[in-house]
Amino acid sequence: MSKFSDFFKFIPKPIQEIESGFYTSHNLIYGEIPYRLHLRVEPNRNGVLTLNASTIIHLNKTAMEMAYFLIQGQNPSEIAKTISNRYKAPKSEIKEDVDVFYKTLMGFIEDEDLAPTSVLGFIDDAEDTQILAPYRLDCYFSDPQQNGGMTNAEWKVVFEKAFNAGIPHIMLLDVSEEQKGSFLELLTHLEDLGLVSGLVTTPDFLKDPEFLNQLLLRGLDHLVLDADPCMTEYRTLLNTILDHDLFTCLRMPYKATTDYTEIMEELFKHGINAFAFWDIEDENEDGLIALQTLISEKQVSILDDMPWSRFLNIAKINPSLENEFKLKYLTLLPNGDLIIPFIEPATVGNLLHEDWDSLWAKCRNYSNG
Repeated sequence: MSKFSDFFKFIPKPIQEIESGFYTSHNLIYGEIPYRLHLRVEPNRNGVLTLNASTIIHLNKTAMEMAYFLIQGQNPSEIAKTISNRYKAPKSEIKEDVDVFYKTLMGFIEDEDLAPTSVLGFIDDAEDTQILAPYRLDCYFSDPQQNGGMTNAEWKVVFEKAFNAGIPHIMLLDVSEEQKGSFLELLTHLEDLGLVSGLVTTPDFLKDPEFLNQLLLRGLDHLVLDADPCMTEYRTLLNTILDHDLFTCLRMPYKATTDYTEIMEELFKHGINAFAFWDIEDENEDGLIALQTLISEKQVSILDDMPWSRFLNIAKINPSLENEFKLKYLTLLPNGDLIIPFIEPATVGNLLHEDWDSLWAKCRNYSNG
């Protein structure tokens, strides 16, 4: 990405800021390809851009303004002129950044296996209480205690509330075998709304090729697979899944006594997109550092912020998980209860029965102590 010139230095006097809020366009065209943009403008004027319900791009103020005027229907030349007039800045300097921004954005449209999130420009991180909404909602479909869950109609209600609040990313967890049919219907609804969707599961949940194909057809954007690649049956399933155009992260246990060389080469060959690790006794162990270095050299990501199944004993997997009070990722239980994940999770209300603004106000109050 280019430097994204700090053209705000040219401002001779205060200008009218773009209002914080949620902006959408479903009728943009790149060549002959239609595409959708959803832009969330934060109070500090950073942006959260959702492209084609397939990736979320965090934008600094400069990139946010470019995205805003693109949503307003302006082409790159018009955007450069608009920004130049707003800031009394040299149009040639601004046009260079606008062209790079547009080229980068259109590159996402042409790409496959997109990562769930990306960043354009230097982002000045806002405090959790200063963002409009969380960046992700982790939705659990079944309960270890076998308590009742929401109907599909009710899930659609909470997904629509999430969309209207500007939450761009939905992670789906603990989908049972019995829920597969209704789950496909909900995936279609998420795609129609334009929300980025991810599924946390195990490879054997996807062993039916027709079900996996339906996930792809209905717009699933990425997978987090909890599995030990040392198990031959899991690795066979993994390879089959990886051969599809779907961003896939393998979250695996690490054993210091295991030689992962052949296993990793096989996974790289099949196009693994990301890794995460658990059951690590020593984060400074030489073998683990060497493995992480190999992954980095292959330009494969290491993710450590994805949610865990409630059917697993998280304390044994990662004792440090959720030891900071954060509002960027919230949890939704099968009955609609909205949770702030923490060592002792805080229930703030029920998203099915309450409006989003009141729930988010409660979240900020919790965060403020």
